Amino acid sequence: MDPDEGSAAVARRWQSARPGFSDARCVAMSSSKFWTAVADSEYPWERDALTFVRERFPSREPYRAWSNFEFIANDGSVNEVDLLVFTPQGFFLVEIKSRPGVLAGDAHTWTWRHDGHLTVTDNPVLLAKQKASKLATMLQRQRPFRKSQVPFIEPLIFCSADDLELRLEGNARFHVCLRDTADRPGIMAALTRRDCPGLSETPRGVFDRPTAKAVTRALEQMGIRPSHRSRRVGDYELQGVIDEGPGYQDFLGKHVALRDTFRRIRIYSVQSEADAEHRTTIQRAAEREFRLLQMLEHRGILRAMEFTNHELGPAIIFQHVPTAIRLDHYLSRRREQITDDLRLCLMRQIAETIDFAHGKHVVHRNLSPRAILVVHPDGGSPRTVIMNWQ
Repeated sequence: MDPDEGSAAVARRWQSARPGFSDARCVAMSSSKFWTAVADSEYPWERDALTFVRERFPSREPYRAWSNFEFIANDGSVNEVDLLVFTPQGFFLVEIKSRPGVLAGDAHTWTWRHDGHLTVTDNPVLLAKQKASKLATMLQRQRPFRKSQVPFIEPLIFCSADDLELRLEGNARFHVCLRDTADRPGIMAALTRRDCPGLSETPRGVFDRPTAKAVTRALEQMGIRPSHRSRRVGDYELQGVIDEGPGYQDFLGKHVALRDTFRRIRIYSVQSEADAEHRTTIQRAAEREFRLLQMLEHRGILRAMEFTNHELGPAIIFQHVPTAIRLDHYLSRRREQITDDLRLCLMRQIAETIDFAHGKHVVHRNLSPRAILVVHPDGGSPRTVIMNWQ
């Protein structure tokens, strides 16, 4: 689920796309020797996708699966995993995407079109690769792999909507699976036969019963745990990661009392083995950024509202504009509708904001479309807001 979209709205859209669907078959998953349900998903579309895999999952050695867990990586980042699977054909980190409709895009950006609504997201394979690399690093540090190599973890994206029309081509199609049908290989073919675009014919590593047991012990030792969706920063519950970059993660925060109040909460990651000096350096850098942003009161700059500390690291609470999207996503979404006048208008807004910051002796060192939000992207007067000033 996209964390910046209300779960109730997503549920209604998911249910409407499946008339007559009964949630009865998406019951809580019990654990077994071969499948460990670390937690049960709160979302019916995710439970439905996991049930599809679970019902077809072999109950024999060396198969193993772990569903719905999170881990804290060495860099201090929070990483949620929908499904981790070990088979004789490989070790896979599976991300579930359940949007219906038509999916197109390229190796960097995906576009989903459903009921006249267009949504643009980053290609999830990119984030899944990063997550797999972080997980492999954590596993390698555990006792079972002190003298051996962790098998290579490969990302898979399971697009689980029954009626999804997949229009990804070329490299954009790599590591993407649908549901298996009689005439089309899907997620199970990828897990059990490596039958998926982007997967090589031969896996990298040893995939036998002893390795499966070593992976199981290593996961236990590194302390995977249920996704901690009730984590709080101040008066806000963290709903999920909406963006991340070097040294930070942005979460959507929902106020615990004012249920319709949301904020963008940036937590600065602190490495698990960081010494006191390094932690102090990160703390001071975050405080310095907050004080700097307090100087920049401008409608074209994302407003920093509060500073606080959290167990994961220092945090800045920013305003959140639900309708805003990143400029690179806006350009992909409205490519054919952007006139020269609109381009000039957006460029003028950005230039005026940067000029204001320069007047305050502040320089943006990483200005790019990823650092710019477009407010009211579907209206007649879109407005740019610049963030990521650290």
